[in-house]
Amino acid sequence: MFGKVIVLIISILSHLLIYNFIRISLVYKNKQEVDQILTYLNKYLTTTYYAPPANHSAYNSILVKPEFDYCKRSDLYKFYHPDVIMTDTYTFREAKGVIKEALRSSYYDCIPKMYHKLQNTQSFSKYVLPEQLTLPFTYYDQLIHKFKVGQASLCLFQKYNHLPSRHVLSHKDNLMNNQYKYIDSLREKGVDQECINNATFIPKTYRLFQKQDCKEFFDYLNSNEYQDKIAEEGPQFITKVGLEVHRGRGIKVLFPEETKKLQETYRNGKRCGVDHSLLVAQQYIGNPMLYNNHKIEFRIYWVLASTYPIIAYAYDKTLIRRCIAPFDKFSLNKEAHVCNTAIVKSTLKQRGSDLDMDDENADESELFIDWKLDYLQNLLLKQGKIKDKNWLQNYLYPTVDRMIIHAIKSVEGQIIRDSRLAEFFAADFIMTDDLKIHIMEINYNPQTLKTTLAREKQHIKMTQDMIDIQNAYLRSKYLRFKKIIIKILAKMKKDRRSLDQVITPKIIEEINEAYKDKLDQGIKLKDDNLFRLIMDENLPGTKQYKDLIQQKCL
Repeated sequence: MFGKVIVLIISILSHLLIYNFIRISLVYKNKQEVDQILTYLNKYLTTTYYAPPANHSAYNSILVKPEFDYCKRSDLYKFYHPDVIMTDTYTFREAKGVIKEALRSSYYDCIPKMYHKLQNTQSFSKYVLPEQLTLPFTYYDQLIHKFKVGQASLCLFQKYNHLPSRHVLSHKDNLMNNQYKYIDSLREKGVDQECINNATFIPKTYRLFQKQDCKEFFDYLNSNEYQDKIAEEGPQFITKVGLEVHRGRGIKVLFPEETKKLQETYRNGKRCGVDHSLLVAQQYIGNPMLYNNHKIEFRIYWVLASTYPIIAYAYDKTLIRRCIAPFDKFSLNKEAHVCNTAIVKSTLKQRGSDLDMDDENADESELFIDWKLDYLQNLLLKQGKIKDKNWLQNYLYPTVDRMIIHAIKSVEGQIIRDSRLAEFFAADFIMTDDLKIHIMEINYNPQTLKTTLAREKQHIKMTQDMIDIQNAYLRSKYLRFKKIIIKILAKMKKDRRSLDQVITPKIIEEINEAYKDKLDQGIKLKDDNLFRLIMDENLPGTKQYKDLIQQKCL
């Protein structure tokens, strides 16, 4: 009896092995050739469009072990399992918060135990990247700095939410430096003053790390004209630190005491060209629009969906926040001038408030105004400041979108052009009492806190809409490359030629064209996606800028 059971078990196992062999043989038909083609594509495309320097940093916040053959295995798996890309979404995120919760509730978290590790230079890697991974959505950009792109990460059939050169927009010194270089380049090309005005997206700024700017600033600071303006209008400048300093850190309003300290540091301009601290002095907007007697700012979330070509979307819903103290242009209280969470936190602590701004579940509803900009339009109509009932569509959105477009164009020569890359930004705007608009700064990885229930829901929806954008472009690219791979494979089989012999200049041209991000193959965004397209270099002429930049200005 026992022997018959053994025979039966062996028979079943044999049939299972045979079935599995046949199944794999059928599913992975031409596996060797497809593997060869995918390896070639990853190497060619990475060398042509990315070509990153080697990075040997010991810091690895995600505790993932790089594997040199990862892309080879991952792309091959996806080629034979199209549902992984075309139907599902496999992602992960190391940092806790609203975005991670949104990803886990809506998609497959393929490294569910992943967490953020701050100090781990001596820790062993705990994870490997799953082959199914399609949209890694990390907080830190480890996958482009710690990993060999095209081999251990950022494979052909993946889309990443970071790009290496994001600092050219997010560092305040870079943002302002690039603005001035951009305006200078437009002047050299002979564009008229109207174009210059439309391309100017930040207030007057002096770069104190630049000798000429620094001297001009201190000459003005020591002038009678400046003293008269201070007496009549209050603070004229704020100073900001460049590099990765955000969320209120490094911002100072030049009150008399702060002005005196700055003059001492730079010895009234004598240290200009000697002190290379990445400090900028920006014109203070002394006539901001007020809400219930408080200064307000609004934040526009936007995504650089691709850099090859440049494609950008801005989000329709807006975060509007107010300063914690009533506005008075002569007030020496920083919290009346700077509407920033960090400033609010410091003020609440000084007041002995129980509100914990570090707690994602803290109720900060009184500090944030959860409205769409439609409410702002209605408010301005009631106040008689505007008469156009379509002011949002005819003025505000076009102005905001044009400023973001110009910010992108000011750095387009510094961005790596690769369709695997993307980035999530937020631009902070201020509007004056006479309805002029300025960008104050641009942040990457903007905060998505649970300040109110409405805001939490907005951030969850925004995350889902970002994933929808990434999926759409990845799926379109996947279908384009699947056709190319099948075409190359057919030529290799039919003509009995090697891959090197099949890769002709015409095929290379087709590969380069397929690598450009675009929505085709019947793929489109969901109807309820709240991101609006603001820039797409696939489109002809001024249409790539939604006709917000005139031909004479290009």
